[in-house]
Amino acid sequence: MTSHDQCEKIYRPSATIIISAKSDSTERGYNYRILLAKRSYKTAFAPEHYVFPGGVFDAKADESAEWLEHFANYGVSRRDLQSLCLEHLPNRPTPLMTNKKYFSRDISLRITAIREAFEEVGLLLCITKEQFKGGNFGCGNFVDNFDKVLWQKRVHNNSMEFLNLCKYLNVIPDLWSLHEWSIWRSPPAALKKYDTVLYFVALDRLPTLVLEPSEVEKELWVSPTNALNLFKNRNIWLPPLQFYEISRLTNILDWSELRDFVKKRSTYGSTLLVLAYYRCNDILVGTLPNDDFYPKEPIDNRETVVLEETPSEFHTRAKFLHRIVYKDMHDMSIICNIPGLDGHLRPNQRLDEENVKSKL
Repeated sequence: MTSHDQCEKIYRPSATIIISAKSDSTERGYNYRILLAKRSYKTAFAPEHYVFPGGVFDAKADESAEWLEHFANYGVSRRDLQSLCLEHLPNRPTPLMTNKKYFSRDISLRITAIREAFEEVGLLLCITKEQFKGGNFGCGNFVDNFDKVLWQKRVHNNSMEFLNLCKYLNVIPDLWSLHEWSIWRSPPAALKKYDTVLYFVALDRLPTLVLEPSEVEKELWVSPTNALNLFKNRNIWLPPLQFYEISRLTNILDWSELRDFVKKRSTYGSTLLVLAYYRCNDILVGTLPNDDFYPKEPIDNRETVVLEETPSEFHTRAKFLHRIVYKDMHDMSIICNIPGLDGHLRPNQRLDEENVKSKL
């Protein structure tokens, strides 16, 4: 077993999609909504949390050589697939984005993300042969005219059925409309550990979803600012990853501007984000890359570093700050005075203080 394989037994590869759908109405100035799925209390990971749809990489299903044959049958060349790959960049997180068998992880993890989105919320992001030839990949394409419930159950019970679904519908996964957003690793002390790539897809309309009952309780289409206010007002709970990434999204109000930004930025790849924790009195501070107190090897920091000082004193000892401050589960804030990594947006914490009525 290689060192990469050993690492992936500890940090399981996974993929998630930030789904942004254009809306006919504005909400706090935003003309789009993002999808948050409330995890069922039955799920093994993040029960009752609001998260972006996604799940764990399945090597047999998502990295099968049969995908190459299926793509070739629809006119997809090796060069077309290679256009998705960022293996030449120096910042590719290892082993998540570099370990491969038949083709690049930039391909197989997109398949994971699309498969999991269908399995969890019934959204099938796919294109026909004619759509692929047309080459218009500005928006994600999806289909609804088939028995979603039947196929969702099949894919849920056997990930290999996802390829069979694509063959049945004469489509291929819409890999080219998914753009890399960021990559995270669970903190070393987490009980369940994942390496997760987040993709972004822009939809030109709100889709009709079918929620998988054992995994997802509710869907929430919401603007970024409203999502953070619902969290702040204790109507929903967001894990730190979702909190941080939604804080980035608050910077852009317009759906088209966001879509274009993401497509351009994705070519820079992503620095691996791993929170490294300090405790100041009763406040938890999670540092991120380029913070002055970020360790050189964050995965070696299995225990929180306890400091005999206040958070304010800890902050003043650093010139460059990139950190999440936790007062309690619903009271998080981000301090960031550095440029966005890899050409990305800086997280924005300018929130409307007005209470937001729960939509739930």
